[in-house]
Amino acid sequence: MNDNDFEEAVKKAKDRAAELLAKTWNCGYSPFMALAEALGLEINEELIGASIAFAGGISGSGYICGALWAAVAAVGGYARKKTVQEGRAPKKAEGFEFIQANSEIHELASKVYNEFVKMFGSPNCKDLNPKFDLVSPEQQRLCRALVRKGVEIALRVLKERYGAEIIER
Repeated sequence: MNDNDFEEAVKKAKDRAAELLAKTWNCGYSPFMALAEALGLEINEELIGASIAFAGGISGSGYICGALWAAVAAVGGYARKKTVQEGRAPKKAEGFEFIQANSEIHELASKVYNEFVKMFGSPNCKDLNPKFDLVSPEQQRLCRALVRKGVEIALRVLKERYGAEIIER
C-alpha cells in the first residue's frame, strides 16, 4: 500500500467513525468499530458491548474519553493480533514475564494516549465536554473531531510500527 492509498484508507476510516457517531451518538462504539473494520480485527458482541460502555467517559462518568478508549483498545487489539500471528505471544506468561511479553502493546497504547492528550489537553470527557452536552451542534462537532482524530492517531501509530499494510483492503 502506497502513501496515497494509506491516506485514503485513513480518511475512509475517519468518515466511517463519523457516520457511526451520527447514527449512534456513542463515542466509544463508533471509532472502535471503524478501526476494527479498517484493521481486520475480529469483533464479537462482547467487545461491542465493551465499546458502548465507554461513551461519555466511561458510561457518562466523565473520565476517559470514549474516542481515546477506542483508539487505545484497537491499537492494543491489533498489536496483540500481530504478536500472535508472528508467534511472539507466549503461551503462558505471568507477572513480570507477562508485562514484558506485552510491552509492545503498552508502548503503542502510550503513544496513542500521549498524542491524544497533547492534541486536546486532557484524556477526560468531563474536560472535553464539561456540560456533558450531547445535543448542541458545537459539541457534536467537537465529539466528531475527537472521534475522527482518535481513529487517525491510532492508524498512524500502528503504521509507524508495522507499516502501511495494517489496513485491510
